[in-house]
Amino acid sequence: MIDDHEHPATSVPAARAWIDENETFQSRRGHCIAYRRRGRGPTVLLLHGFPTWSYDYAAVAADLVRDHDVITMDFLGYGVSDKPHPYRYTVDESADTVADLLAHLDVHEVRLVVHDYGGIVGQELLHRSLAHGLAFAVHSVVVLNCGIVYSAYRPTRLQKLLIIPIVGRLVASRITASRTRTGLDGVRGAALTDAEFDDLWIGMSYLDGHRLAYLHIEYNAERAAHHQKWEAALAAWDGPVKLVWGLDDPVSGRHVLEEAKMLLPRAEVVELSGVGHFPQHEAPRAVAEAIRAQRVSSE
Repeated sequence: MIDDHEHPATSVPAARAWIDENETFQSRRGHCIAYRRRGRGPTVLLLHGFPTWSYDYAAVAADLVRDHDVITMDFLGYGVSDKPHPYRYTVDESADTVADLLAHLDVHEVRLVVHDYGGIVGQELLHRSLAHGLAFAVHSVVVLNCGIVYSAYRPTRLQKLLIIPIVGRLVASRITASRTRTGLDGVRGAALTDAEFDDLWIGMSYLDGHRLAYLHIEYNAERAAHHQKWEAALAAWDGPVKLVWGLDDPVSGRHVLEEAKMLLPRAEVVELSGVGHFPQHEAPRAVAEAIRAQRVSSE
């Protein structure tokens, strides 16, 4: 962790405790999805990215739980949710699963916080909201590092390999803990400690989920096909939007943020120097403060 943005004082559970605190529900397609809900107040839903899991948000959740109803979930194929294999993982199903979870919990309004793959799912939810409505209202959106402007997004070499038919499956079969750690450190502002990586790896490797990366990464093909629709939805949505961005991210850092500012001129922007692709994990206090400040300023 960088010195400027320490973990909140509230106790952050270790990964195994986080898993024990999860509950499950069955999605409309019959899959068992893990989620965690704690706290009281405005409901905030934290959506994680590739290739990690909901534990990315553990420190942010520990901070927000003081005055928010905080929900996290593991997307299908990630963390401790079901991992059907072989399977076609899609953004559409992930968006459906978010809707299913909120219906299961009887939540009618939500503040979305999205990162990486979760950002694409968030854009799809906004598209649905604009096109034909949702069963729940989206009050506000906080976007953490994500390729929301596809033309500026720079996938890693591993991501490029994973999406190649046959090659991707072979590459995924050879993913190890050490290679994963090297890959994560390569897009962060500061390297993971042993304890931080061990906690992340528990969920990433659960039931060999890391070996499904070549299936998960199909979202990049979907984004190539549908990015104009998703970018238009985010630009057209008239609710509060805040961009909370790690500037030292080689995948979707400062270069994506500059394009996003033009796409979203009304958006509030929080720039985090020295932070890479995972601001919720690298700078949890700054992210929690940005989420909380948006709630105050928009009500």
